[in-house]
Amino acid sequence: MKITIPIQRASSSAGSQRPRPALYFGRLMTPAQVNAAMACYSEAVRNELAGHWTLCGDVCTEMFAGLKAAHGENGLHENITAFSTPAGGSYAVLMQQRQGFQHRFLLPLFEPKVAAFLAAMVRGTLAISLANNDGADAIVWRSRIKAHELLALQVFAMPLAQAVREQVVMEYFRVVKDMTEPARIPPAPQGEAVHHVSLTILMPEETLRQCDKRLMS
Repeated sequence: MKITIPIQRASSSAGSQRPRPALYFGRLMTPAQVNAAMACYSEAVRNELAGHWTLCGDVCTEMFAGLKAAHGENGLHENITAFSTPAGGSYAVLMQQRQGFQHRFLLPLFEPKVAAFLAAMVRGTLAISLANNDGADAIVWRSRIKAHELLALQVFAMPLAQAVREQVVMEYFRVVKDMTEPARIPPAPQGEAVHHVSLTILMPEETLRQCDKRLMS
């Protein structure tokens, strides 16, 4: 699902405008969810995804065309980083870049499902599915990010204390906006400068549920 939000865009000295970033809702699928959903997939996709945790997101049409022309992950740089916010929320950003186009998955590390995913990387493998601008076409591959890189994120994957949940939720949408800025995540080594960002967010569903439960009690 694509999200449209107003983003302030600065004009360059030549009077051109920076392209509007593309934002999407994503999904983190367990191996069981992947296996159940693959009945209508092609055999090639089933072979690539079966038994793997899978991050599903979207990229802009231009980046998708570049990925497709390069046959998926060829020529694609992947990286991972993590950070914590003043309110106490910790996040991971899984980045994929081709030429000047960068896609980012924003993962709330304080969410139980994300913590379970990281723990599963002791024996598991991460697969990536990127669709064409909220469309039906998608490119899938097994991520080049190593298991030990994902396991290292476990030190950040702690449940939120009740006292900070609402602050983290209020701060979340500022984090999302910040992650649409090209300069927030460095470009790939020896890669081009980033001129367009596609951002796929995983909503902190359990944290929102806990906040809602507290407000309703």
